[in-house]
Amino acid sequence: MWQLASDTIGEADLGALADFLRTNPKLTQGDVVRQFEQAWSEWLGVKHSVMVSSGTTANFALVATAAARVARPRPRVGASTVTWSTNISPSILMGHQVTLFDIDRRTLGIDADHAVAAMDAGEIDILFLTHLLGFDGLSDRMLEAAERNRVILLEDCCESHGARHGGARVGTYGLGSTFSFYFGHHMSTIEGGMVSTNDADLADDVRLMRAHGLARESTRFAYWQRLHPDIDDRFLFVSAGLNFRSTELNALLGLRQLEGLDDRIAHRNANMRAFLDHLPAGLWTDFQTEGMSNFALPLIADNAAVCATVKRVLNHLDIESRPVVAGNLLHQPFVKQYGVNSRPEATPVADHVHRHGFYVGNGHHVTIEMIDRAVAYLARELAGEDRERAM
Repeated sequence: MWQLASDTIGEADLGALADFLRTNPKLTQGDVVRQFEQAWSEWLGVKHSVMVSSGTTANFALVATAAARVARPRPRVGASTVTWSTNISPSILMGHQVTLFDIDRRTLGIDADHAVAAMDAGEIDILFLTHLLGFDGLSDRMLEAAERNRVILLEDCCESHGARHGGARVGTYGLGSTFSFYFGHHMSTIEGGMVSTNDADLADDVRLMRAHGLARESTRFAYWQRLHPDIDDRFLFVSAGLNFRSTELNALLGLRQLEGLDDRIAHRNANMRAFLDHLPAGLWTDFQTEGMSNFALPLIADNAAVCATVKRVLNHLDIESRPVVAGNLLHQPFVKQYGVNSRPEATPVADHVHRHGFYVGNGHHVTIEMIDRAVAYLARELAGEDRERAM
């Protein structure tokens, strides 16, 4: 069976965990977490990274701390129609005004025309952009519009570790960015995530939110001590916070997984190029592959007939598939329940992907030989059905 994902954690990683445990170490957040944060910052190319318990808590912490900089009671947050639910759930739960944008078929990220128009019209305060399936979802036009209109740009890179825009990795362009180290992603810490930024104040705010708002977690601890000398500084709460901490075990895995990350990215990208080179007519192949760090192999059909053939072939070949992330979120019940807005423009690209789009797994468990066999079979089936319709 061709699975959607296979764990990147191997026997050597498990052995390293066992050896670590035999030293009777501290297991809650400590020195190993800090080492992983530093190593991740150096790899990504940022000044600060804060490890948290998941990509979801990374999104929550980033959006919450960024929204605190907006001078209005209900910050207006723009996001993609095609993304994971937790890209917008934090904003929904915090009472933000959420607007979803249609996507660009070449990147599956936010349509630049729509985003720029909204920013220039003063309609959003924060643009939380998703780099979907490992594609570079940025554009220079969006970056310029965000700077011109003082819109806070945030990047969700949870399935795009190592993708690039221009000369730098994604996750380094906005005020802050998030990453997930969940099973099946480019690297795994079992559960875990990261918030990265070049802004020291934002990083400190995330550290506070990660650990109950306790001043002792802040790099400005001495400042808080001086400001509140009447409170026991061990239990001085200076902001609203939750428990988003990770563990030393997760961080140890992160340090080990980071060592092989670039090789895994190269393998994924080679698979994606072979996949696109041989896909038959009737399936989208015009993706913007420059700068990608592929997460999964997209099968987006031109029409319902091709889509039905793709489903049948995948089932016959025992290849796991799933919708493109969550499809168009505007069709999901929770989005309708909370009254999320969309732009006045329709969302035809997102709707098409919702109806006719799937993806299959990519990663170290997928080989080019597997891809060639599957794509060749699909091409024969589609060609045969074309001949039948022509008779």
